[in-house]
Amino acid sequence: MLGISPKLPLQLSSSDGPYKLTKTIKEAISQNLKMLILTNPGERMMDPNFGAGLRRYLFQNFSPTIYDKITSRIDEQVRIYLPQVNIQKVIFNESQDDQALSDMMDNNILSVTIRYSIGSFPGSEILTIPIVQ
Repeated sequence: MLGISPKLPLQLSSSDGPYKLTKTIKEAISQNLKMLILTNPGERMMDPNFGAGLRRYLFQNFSPTIYDKITSRIDEQVRIYLPQVNIQKVIFNESQDDQALSDMMDNNILSVTIRYSIGSFPGSEILTIPIVQ
């Protein structure tokens, strides 16, 4: 089966060719969204404005103000670079119980969960990105 783009991180594959490939539009867009959020501005050659730079917020004192800045940056970057994606909600450090949330904060983990939809595809997708110190 043909693929759309190399799956990141690169992994050897005997069935897809030299590397594993993303097989669906949703999988490729999810990977592109993740790369957009994890890339720091200035890292991408020829486009110094590309990237939300999520890691630069890791050592901030987390507060609603910081969460609003991150959400705004993600919205702005998605609007510019992935216009087919509609961000529905950005959730930070969501957990099933308070103890797990406390453990995450103690381990310096910033977890971002993004609920989004893709153009005319029905339903929504969820992307969770844990950023560890």
